[in-house]
Amino acid sequence: MSDNQVIPLPEPGSLRSGASPYWRGVPGVVPIAATFLLAASIVIISGLILFGWNTLRVLAISVAVALLVESTFSLLTRRTRSWSEAYALLVGVLFACTLPPTVNWHVPVVGAAFAIMLGQVLPGGVGNYIWHPVVLGRIAVQILFHDQVTPKWSSVLAPGHLLWGNLDGGQELSTLGSWGSYPVSQDVQTLLSVPPAEHLRLPIITESGVSNGEMIAGLVRDILPPWPDTLFGVVGGGIGEACVIAVIVAGLLLLWRGFLRWPMVVAAIVSAVVLTAMLPVRILLADGTMATRWFPGLAGWEGLPVGLVYVCYHLTAGEFLLVLLLLAPDPSSSPLTSRGHAWFGFIIGVVTIMLRVLMGMPASGYWALIIANTMVGVINRTTKRRIFGTWRVKPVY
Repeated sequence: MSDNQVIPLPEPGSLRSGASPYWRGVPGVVPIAATFLLAASIVIISGLILFGWNTLRVLAISVAVALLVESTFSLLTRRTRSWSEAYALLVGVLFACTLPPTVNWHVPVVGAAFAIMLGQVLPGGVGNYIWHPVVLGRIAVQILFHDQVTPKWSSVLAPGHLLWGNLDGGQELSTLGSWGSYPVSQDVQTLLSVPPAEHLRLPIITESGVSNGEMIAGLVRDILPPWPDTLFGVVGGGIGEACVIAVIVAGLLLLWRGFLRWPMVVAAIVSAVVLTAMLPVRILLADGTMATRWFPGLAGWEGLPVGLVYVCYHLTAGEFLLVLLLLAPDPSSSPLTSRGHAWFGFIIGVVTIMLRVLMGMPASGYWALIIANTMVGVINRTTKRRIFGTWRVKPVY
């Protein structure tokens, strides 16, 4: 290039600058909390349709207590951070999703206070906790109010009374009845049924000499509700646990926004399916003795894959999908890398099924998430990315 050559410059106003390639939206706690609140509102709406005003009652108490505890702490410590109240609002909404709609008022009061104080305030605020605050509050009420949060009968509004009906009283739904076709009078506003998760964690009552296929067929055919009913939530359960379709839609929203990692979802579902198909079910014989039967997921009966149906019930019953799709993606208590999220989901799937099938523990998904949160530090250290351009040199002595 000669000294006299003129380098042309761009015309004024022609240069354009944009966000960096790694920029994925407005950073900060408030936008993250808003995205999770939008996802949680989907399952809240499903709970409002299935359980009526009881959903609003539990939601209002949980949110009010969460905001009150957070605001009181901020006032005492002279801390003025608006984003902490935004996250407290999210904690209150998500905690309400984990509760049945029929709990007494003191259950969301105690649980929300535990979630904010033990899960958020004492560890140092948002981003500094190890365990998800919502799960800490849910486990606290599981221990303190077991009968309230794990009722024998689950209430859901009857056909024709969705959204506006009353959950008080109700008519028991027979084991062979379906929510949409069960005959009820116009005066009955509520149907009572045993949640599928309760049937799956309890021993199967059967006679000796019955094959695996016949035993699983009896469970699916005569005891559990129709599987499509578990997808729509008309078998009852927690406010955010009941409608599986709403939970999946909320998870797709978080997946689209980049907060939910697909390796975690795939690892959790695959591990849960494999373990459910392999682990033995507990059976209670007529003489009162307990026995076990291995590989229930491979059972067949009269040419029908009843074992596969049994596995599907485990995936859609209880809190498993709510934990996996709405609680586990929390940025502060989940791993940093995609490989770490795969291990994280693997732990959630394995522990949930083991606690439910082998130990018959209620709320096994919440316990599984607590264990997975505890392992995040180890997961981050073992799955951290390798820095390119560095070499390990063996010292010469």
